[in-house]
Amino acid sequence: MAHLSPSSCGTAAFDSPCLPKHAETPSSITSCRRSALVVENHDCLMNYFLRILKDKSYAVRTAGNAEEGLRLYRECGPFNVVLINYWLSPKSEVFIDHGIGQTGGVQFAMAVRGISSSQKMILAAFDYQNEEDIIRPRELNDVQLLIDTRDFQPQLDKIEVERAIETLTTAQLLRLRKFADFRVRGLGRAARGRTGEDLLGDALRSTLEGTRHNGEGRRWNRNVDFVTHLAGAMRSISSGWKRKFEEVFLASDLLVYDIEGRETSPLDDVPSRQATPDQCLMEMEEERRIIAMFANDLHAILVLRGIFGDMEKREIVQRLGLTEKQYAAAVKRIRFKLYGRDRRSR
Repeated sequence: MAHLSPSSCGTAAFDSPCLPKHAETPSSITSCRRSALVVENHDCLMNYFLRILKDKSYAVRTAGNAEEGLRLYRECGPFNVVLINYWLSPKSEVFIDHGIGQTGGVQFAMAVRGISSSQKMILAAFDYQNEEDIIRPRELNDVQLLIDTRDFQPQLDKIEVERAIETLTTAQLLRLRKFADFRVRGLGRAARGRTGEDLLGDALRSTLEGTRHNGEGRRWNRNVDFVTHLAGAMRSISSGWKRKFEEVFLASDLLVYDIEGRETSPLDDVPSRQATPDQCLMEMEEERRIIAMFANDLHAILVLRGIFGDMEKREIVQRLGLTEKQYAAAVKRIRFKLYGRDRRSR
């Protein structure tokens, strides 16, 4: 048995004429209470799953064996998620021998699929080390396997995101596609042949990636409706495409000739973007002076070094080991010391 240890996108309103200021909320995800059925015959695991689910505002029904679970499913299903113990007892007072192969959990999952083919399920098999060792029929290949309790919350998040994607209405998808096309058109050559569908697809993939354990995608903040989250993700992704793009011209395309036939180029008059040695030295001295002002404030120093290293907020928080609250408090102290109380009036 595994050791039991518990383990945003942008919220700004749309700035595009293609989308309203307040997009619709997917009714089945953000406005209705989520439901779960837990079919588990171990009290310690049952209590752990109940605590996690209730912390995430799920209404939970529980069963201690397959017979009871199937009765509850017929009466109360479908659920947002059904969590099943792979080593499930078929009936009460029937004990499981872990020394021989068991199919109780698999049989229960197949019975649920016979009632609702689209039901989202998680099959918990903590006695296994690798998912490849878990025997299940092809009909259950899409069922998520849980072999480490640390993956439970990310798997719930993945199910919620998948359900949110599935429940997007035709009108919501149309607005999202128009918004994606609008962002791509604004990039010009920086789009590099990408389309609005590519942008929307990247936003969806990034959101799913954000549900994984230690994933680096864009996490969906449940205080923001899903459509607004996707629009924010597309805005961020397209801005990243633009930052990484560098316009490329042939030098011959820019040449002009004066009346005497001599070649000239506007590039000859463009100052170099590279800082001179004197400028670099001055910048380094200024950075040292500012950091010295916070000699006794470790969090402020970490934030400043991240800023001077052209790191974004998320990079600073993740790479330097700060929490969101520590970052926000450090930024507030830095602004106060550098600009004083009257910064807003400047």
